[in-house]
Amino acid sequence: MKLLLDSTQRLNLHALMGAQRCSVDEVRIYWKLQDKIDLSDAEKTAIDYKLIGPEGQQQPTWKMNGEAPKEYEFSKEEFDRIKKVMKEWQQGFMTSPDRRWLEPLLDQFESADKPISAATVN
Repeated sequence: MKLLLDSTQRLNLHALMGAQRCSVDEVRIYWKLQDKIDLSDAEKTAIDYKLIGPEGQQQPTWKMNGEAPKEYEFSKEEFDRIKKVMKEWQQGFMTSPDRRWLEPLLDQFESADKPISAATVN
């Protein structure tokens, strides 16, 4: 299953996966997913990615530069895990600032849930 992800979506998904409470085996699954979507050093430079604040309490900042999203291929299990993280997250979202990256991502999950009709195939 595929997702189109820009750097903001990737950074926010990475943070959400890192905040999950789960078993050691599940942590390793999240690490694998985080590694898959992590930004390269060149991508971080392009968006001026920085960690601000005292050690241990640093917060990331970056500039949204409108780069084209990249396509990522996930297994059904990985896709469902990412979807679950998004759908079940209870805290941390502020309605207006997060809408820019969150709504397009949720739309992709909803599109994937729609059954393919015969009219769509033809």
